[in-house]
Amino acid sequence: MILVLTGPVHGGKTSFLERSLARWTGRGLACGGFLSIAAADAKGAKSYDLLELQTGRRHPFLRCEGGPGAERSGPFFFVPETLDLARRIIRTAGPGGLLIVDEVGPLELRGGGLWPALQETVGRPGGNILLVVREEILEDVTAALAPVVPLVFDVRAPGVRELLERNLFGPGEVDEDQS
Repeated sequence: MILVLTGPVHGGKTSFLERSLARWTGRGLACGGFLSIAAADAKGAKSYDLLELQTGRRHPFLRCEGGPGAERSGPFFFVPETLDLARRIIRTAGPGGLLIVDEVGPLELRGGGLWPALQETVGRPGGNILLVVREEILEDVTAALAPVVPLVFDVRAPGVRELLERNLFGPGEVDEDQS
């Protein structure tokens, strides 16, 4: 099953996942993959780190400056070693549990970044994947995933946590008392 968490840029998608992960793992859901966490580089410029969900380790992921051959996405360059790590995390995800990929962006739509690994993984049986996608490219990402049709959840929608958890845990398995 492919799930998509969408919303605007800086709209709280990663924060929503950060708040949800402890609850989900506490309920027995094995969560793997990674989050892209806002950070600052050595010069204080905005950047992003990759947070490995299995280990809790952070790695420099997107920076304002890149070396030769570094893939670019908007104003940022991927740190090649960390991009390779992200691809490995996606490719080695086993069945069961939930693979979280934060985020799928314009570079992936052009076949770069995480896309090669995602193409290999999306069609595997028994895998549950949650992709984080900006709302302005949601339609394009959905089309690129075809023939797979993802279930889409907007981070701004009332009750989005409960709706998402019904799909992760099944009907009647939502813990309404936790926020």
